[in-house]
Parts: sequence; structure tokens; C-alpha cells
Amino acid sequence: MKLRVHVLGLDAGGKTIAIINEEDAREFGVHPLERIVLRKGSKKLTVVVNTTKKFVKEGNIVVYKEVSERLRLKTGDTVEAEPRETLASKYYIRKKIDGGELAANEIRCIVDDVLDRNLNDLEMAAFITALHIHGLTMNEAAALSKAMVATSKKIAFHGTVVDKHSIGGVSGDKTSLLLVPIIAAAGLTIPKTSSRSITSPAGTADRMEILAPVELDIKSIKRVVKKVGGCLVWGGAGDLAPADDLFIQIEHPLSLDPLLLPSVMSKKKVAGSKYVVIDIPVGLEAKIKNKEEAEKLAKKFIMLGKDLGIKVDCGITNGNQPIGYAIGPALEAKEALETIMRIKKPTDLLDKATSLAGLLLRMCGKGNVATAKKILNSGMAEKKLRQIIGAQGGNPKIMPDDIPFADHKISIKSGSDGIVTGVSDDRIAYVAKVAGAPKDKLAGIMLNKKIGDSVKKGEILFTIFAEKRQKLNKAYKTARSMHIFYILDHKERKMLIERV
Repeated sequence: MKLRVHVLGLDAGGKTIAIINEEDAREFGVHPLERIVLRKGSKKLTVVVNTTKKFVKEGNIVVYKEVSERLRLKTGDTVEAEPRETLASKYYIRKKIDGGELAANEIRCIVDDVLDRNLNDLEMAAFITALHIHGLTMNEAAALSKAMVATSKKIAFHGTVVDKHSIGGVSGDKTSLLLVPIIAAAGLTIPKTSSRSITSPAGTADRMEILAPVELDIKSIKRVVKKVGGCLVWGGAGDLAPADDLFIQIEHPLSLDPLLLPSVMSKKKVAGSKYVVIDIPVGLEAKIKNKEEAEKLAKKFIMLGKDLGIKVDCGITNGNQPIGYAIGPALEAKEALETIMRIKKPTDLLDKATSLAGLLLRMCGKGNVATAKKILNSGMAEKKLRQIIGAQGGNPKIMPDDIPFADHKISIKSGSDGIVTGVSDDRIAYVAKVAGAPKDKLAGIMLNKKIGDSVKKGEILFTIFAEKRQKLNKAYKTARSMHIFYILDHKERKMLIERV
């Protein structure tokens, strides 16, 4: 069927969507949210169908920006439209729903259809949910990784290419802002592509964006890395492993992450990494609750790395409280800069950054944790970070005081004397998000006390920062309603908790 095009000057958040008349939809035999195929010359595209009785007349089609750009359409053009063929990938998804193990060719079929936009959000959500329920076998993880790599743009870098990835789950983890310049200063190549935050107060890309632009395309990433040996950029801008990016769009609303292994390792393979350190934080409120779980996950990363030709080491780290004292994009960027400049020395942040860097250096025969500390303390790491900032388009002379604070702040004080025995990372993160982080770059929390610290009644435990007074008031009210700090009276350090 031929349809006359009307271009709607709106984007659909990356989705290929078109609107047709209900009568034309009946002719195609499709319902809303199902797909049809559009052809214009040698180009074709599968689009999601929405239907209407009056907004679009019969014989016409309204397309969003994504469709018009990919098919190079303008209003008045004509496209050929036809029903989509039955997809084999839908049968494979059903197979996984029923608990079966998918073969490599079946997984590749699903990945291809994801990239071709043949699967709608409901079908992809069913696949993600099935993986979450039944798990991902190592054969499936390897097949998914290889399919994602095969359908990605590859980047070739000079030198020994290495990387570090954290599975996340702990607030304030600005480790990469120290580790990357340490590793690059040691003469290794580290093209660090990182995520923005979806559920936490800040991701690595959010932190780095305070210091320099992070939305670099592949050409710019190669230029930066060639010039200074490393980068800290947002992975979504470079279109690395595009199938994974599409899966992530479904995973985030569901708060599921069954594709953790192939998601991480496919992007490392695409970037040409030969050595990778995986950071696995362990804590009661972290993603991984105990050492046994962490060791099982580490073995899977190591096995998958071997299958992909990547040497993997894993570091199991302490995830029982936020890393450092700052939480939120600007506050964390400031703390990272102060730390690498040796102005402040948050013990846990320094230890984690140098320990993980030491693992990576040892893998490559370039040293150990002592080497990492020497690079940091000598000022070489700061010099390299400033080179990276400048190469990415930021101000290489930026100082901590150049990073502004939010206009509004309020402190939460202790109601008793004692020792801090616990800090709820989940609740601290939630309060920071209520205050506006990460969307409001200056919002967040600055801790004054951490586990093991002594505290007196009336002393400040933490301060909330917000760009808007309304958000500050809401965050303060939220914080007051939660038990965030656990403080044990000096006189009440007893082993018996309760008689039952």
C-alpha cells in the first residue's frame, strides 16, 4: 500500500513511530503498538504503529523525527507500506519464557530484530523478564556478547588497552575520576566509557560532565585517547554496542539487570580492551550482599572474558556506606578534584582507587598498588586528569573553588552522643535524589560523619544541598522521617541484642 507522508516535527525518544488511520490498520491486519515496514527507494524501516480515526486520513501516514531522518522523508513524499512478516525471534523469546536455553543463532536473531526495531517494548520486556526469572547461562552470555560485538562499530586504539568497570550500587563512587588518570599516566591506554545515572544520585558521566563535556562521538573519543591516553565519556553518545543500549532502555524502567555480563563485556570488547578490572562492591544495601555472591559473579566475568579474549580480574570492595563524603554530580566532582590534588584525603576513596588501579597495573606488568599511590602522590595523576579535561573540551586549569555550591542547604544533626555504626546508603541516595540529583547538578549531600566516627549530640551528620528551595524542604522532611545514621551510645556496647 502506498501512503502519503506527513512529517511530525517531534522526536519519539529514539523510537521509530508512525500514525495511520484505523481503516488502513485493518487493511494491514495490525493493532496499535504492532509493526509495519516502510520502504522508500532502497531504504526500509520497521515502525511502531499508532492508530487514529480522525487525526490521519486514510492513505496517509504521520511519522516522527526518527522515521523521517532514517528514511530521509519530507512531507508530501510517498512510501510503500506492508505488514511485517512473522518473526522467528518471537518464538525464541517464548522458548526462554518457558525456561529453555537459547542457542547462539537464536540469540543473534533476537539481537538483529532489536536493532531493526522489529520487536516492540512489550516483546523486549518479556525477553528481559524471562532472562531475569530463568537466568542467563554462560553459553547465552557469551552468545549475547558476541552478537552485540558483531553488530557494533569497533574502535581501534594504540598501545595496551585496558578498562575498569563497577557493577555499581554504592553512592559517591567517584573512583574512575582518579583511576583513569592514574592508569593513563602509567602509559596504558584507557578509553573509559561510562553511564549516566538512572537510579542513583550520580553516574561517572554525570560527575565528569562538571569538569568537561562527555557526549563525544567515536571520532572525538579516538582523538582524545590518541592525544592523552585516556578519556572519561558517556557511553551512549558513541553508539557503542547499540543493541545493548536498546535493551537498557527496557531494563531501567523494570529495575532489572539480567544482561549485566554481556552488557559490560561487549562494550569492553568493542573498545579493544585486553585487560579489564571489575569492581564488585559488597554490602547489605549493595547489589551484591555477601562475599560468596561476589565470588560467583567474579568467576562468571572471568570465564566470559576468557571466551572473548579479555583478561579479567575482579576486585571485591567494601560497599557498606557511600564512598568518600560527597554525593551528587558537582559535589563529587569537587571532591574528586580535591583528592587528586591532595588537598583532601578521604581514606576509603584513595584506598579504593589505588587498589583497583594496582590490580590493573599488575595485570599488565606495569606495577602494583604502590605504583598507583606513587603516581597519585607525585602529581602525575592530576596532570593527566587536567590533560583529559582539556582534550575533552573543558578547562584544564579548573580548581575546586570554581565548582559552585547549590543556593540552598540545610544540615541534619545528631540527637545523641556515640559511635556511628552504620550509614544507610539506600536512604542517603534517596534523599539526594529528592533534593534533585542528578538532574540538578549542584544538588546532593555532603557527609560529615561515617562509620567508626565519634559523634556528639548536636553535631552535623550531613548537609543537604538543593538548587530549589521546594526540593530542599522536601528532602529535609524526607531525611527527618528516615533512620539514616545508626549511632551506638558509648555506654551501650553490648553483644546481646534481644531475648526472644
